[in-house]
Amino acid sequence: MKKSMQRLAALFLALLLLALTACSESGTNPETPAAPEGSAEANPAGSEEPSPEEPERLQPHIPETGDYGGDEIYFLVWELPDWASTVRQYRDIYAEGLTGEAINDAVYNRNALIESRYNVKITQERMNISNIDSAIGKAVTSGDTTYDVVYPRLYEAAGMYQKNYFQNLMNVPHLDFDMPWWDSNCVASLSTNGILPAVATSINVNDKDATAAVAFSKPGAEDNGLEDLYTAVREGRWTFDLVASLSEQCNRDMNGDGTVTYDDYYGFLGKNDVMTSFWHGGGGLLCTKDEEDQFTFSFGTEYDLDVAVKIVNMMQQPWFFNQHLHSEIDDTQFTELFETGHGLFFWMRLDEVTNMRNGDTDFGILPTPKYSETQDKYYSFVSQHTTGLLSIPLTIAGDSLDELGIILEALAAESQYTLIPEYIESSLKTKYARDEQSADMLDIIINNRVFDPMEIYNFGGFASTFMGYGPNNTTDIASNVQKQSKIVNKSIEKFLKALLGD
Repeated sequence: MKKSMQRLAALFLALLLLALTACSESGTNPETPAAPEGSAEANPAGSEEPSPEEPERLQPHIPETGDYGGDEIYFLVWELPDWASTVRQYRDIYAEGLTGEAINDAVYNRNALIESRYNVKITQERMNISNIDSAIGKAVTSGDTTYDVVYPRLYEAAGMYQKNYFQNLMNVPHLDFDMPWWDSNCVASLSTNGILPAVATSINVNDKDATAAVAFSKPGAEDNGLEDLYTAVREGRWTFDLVASLSEQCNRDMNGDGTVTYDDYYGFLGKNDVMTSFWHGGGGLLCTKDEEDQFTFSFGTEYDLDVAVKIVNMMQQPWFFNQHLHSEIDDTQFTELFETGHGLFFWMRLDEVTNMRNGDTDFGILPTPKYSETQDKYYSFVSQHTTGLLSIPLTIAGDSLDELGIILEALAAESQYTLIPEYIESSLKTKYARDEQSADMLDIIINNRVFDPMEIYNFGGFASTFMGYGPNNTTDIASNVQKQSKIVNKSIEKFLKALLGD
């Protein structure tokens, strides 16, 4: 940790305390269970007793104040130059000042409060994704303590986790993973043998932005006389079959040349990612844990294969436009296809809601569909391509680790009641989403997020192989899995040994 002068935040503290808000408590609807993040509950500052609608705000089990002599809490985050002007760059860790933009100001006020309480300084460095592995490797080898917290992009992070660069977060003092500002689904899914190298937390909105969803064109739905799709979701009827039926119904050759091209109207605008996203939407995991809390390659049951083959077949239909099969269309142009009326459904991550805020398209937001109506609830996959999770290098130890644990717990707790409600209520639900019913859908999406160990750690490269099934039209998946299972299992074994230090 580096030393620096304390940044005073008294001018902003009063504003921050007045701004504390909360998401309402989740009801008993099985489609919208309570979530570890995104359904924050807060007691407004100054009220002596919580109202029935506003349960008491939980407090972290850490000292309320401290003096760390102006220590610099140094965050290293991944950066991709092509996305420099998008919300895929981290906007949730550091802000230079108040700008009037909701997320920026929530981050600035949160940091100012924590800096003032503990006499620390929060800073951030952006680094190209291709350089983070080397930088952390050198730091760990040399004992360099510059980086306190690291966010490698998950797509590149698997190798770093297997090189054992990071602390076991379960052993970091003061991090209380029973508290709602740590994502319990993430902790349960990604930990093994009591070891957790990375975690999702309320400190960040970036991983929420990386959550999969489906947008639909409201004019397109109206023009084609479609049923109310929000009702279909609430009644549990939003399934693969319904997506296919409506997409086929609305697909049409706009220019009359006898061939549906990217100049025409598609039922579904998608990407290779639909293979993975819909698979998890169907309630599946590629990797689970056994009774000894160890990762196991679990894909391959009859149900698994049925779901996977169905997605492959959907992606081969004429109504499905796969951007990744059209090199001439980049991400921006792909979004514009939807915004300019070339598709009914549009696969997206939630960051697209923000990206489309200035457009004229009247769109709604839906969760990833179920495989069938009998499925218990909707599931939303967190993409490894556009986010990272919090990790702490091994070089942070002793008193420094104790201090960092307190600061991270304080940041996470404060974020739960300020940043996350601002992200969901103000940014997604009110400012960007086009109707109140989309806001209800966002609750379902955020509250049922999936973290698959296979997608995070990519054992034997199977996560990449699986995503390729759709665009490659691979339907003989059973034999493919049989060939790869030995490699995958060896990779899992090697990973577990690395974590245990064997």
